[in-house]
Amino acid sequence: MSNDKNKNQNNETSDAQGVGEVIDLEAYTKLDKKPSVGKRYKVKVDNDYFVFDHHIVTGREILEKACKTPVECHTLYQKLKHCDFEKIDLNEKVDLAKEGIEHFVTKPPEVFYYTVDDEPETTDQKELTPNQILELAGITPVADYYLVQINHDGSQTSYKDTPTTPIKMKCPALKFVSVFRGETPVS
Repeated sequence: MSNDKNKNQNNETSDAQGVGEVIDLEAYTKLDKKPSVGKRYKVKVDNDYFVFDHHIVTGREILEKACKTPVECHTLYQKLKHCDFEKIDLNEKVDLAKEGIEHFVTKPPEVFYYTVDDEPETTDQKELTPNQILELAGITPVADYYLVQINHDGSQTSYKDTPTTPIKMKCPALKFVSVFRGETPVS
């Protein structure tokens, strides 16, 4: 565990009633004990531990405390005793005093966000070709256009000659612009 995460756990100011008592959710679940309300809660996210001062937290708060940012680039799952993993949305409230919470895990996003000509788009596909991106954005006929990716450093990647080569979707959002292949009429 990193020093920053240790500091995050140990130097928090608490407004919880049981300032000194920290309930380890993983240990409580193994002992079939129900956590009390009004305490501090030690929670495992992936392979690290974090302490929360309130029993009601959101998925966003869990991801932020676990330094999983931007939070939109992660999917949070809760593992309950004797159950499968349950997806937790960013604004979904989780009751840490609920019996049976073992731990949380994060995975890559289920949905990727991107823009085409500054218009927001989404996909659940891990890869799309430039032609698919144009078609999904409603830019048709696709054969009349090609795609250019605007990279985070401001450089550009043209897909003019590779319209069927898959592009790996990433988080944070990729940015694309469409370019007309033909001549633009001059008035």
